[in-house]
Amino acid sequence: MITQGRGGRIIGATSVAGKSGLPLASAYSASKFAIRGLTQTAALELGRHSITVNTYAPGAVDMCVFTPCLVIESWLRSGQRI
Repeated sequence: MITQGRGGRIIGATSVAGKSGLPLASAYSASKFAIRGLTQTAALELGRHSITVNTYAPGAVDMCVFTPCLVIESWLRSGQRI
């Protein structure tokens, strides 16, 4: 984009987990915070080339990726031991 000299747009996908951490999902939350940081830095660096850099953060989505976290959280709250 810089070489072409016409500016442009970069859009990244993050999550509400990038604004506030999620319990039992530290790696996921950290990756989403990282996208926010990268986006902010890229926007500062590329803005002078008329390149905008933004992210969008959809709200909660029912995904099976969170199911193990919910099962573990439920098990921990039950007080059962191995």
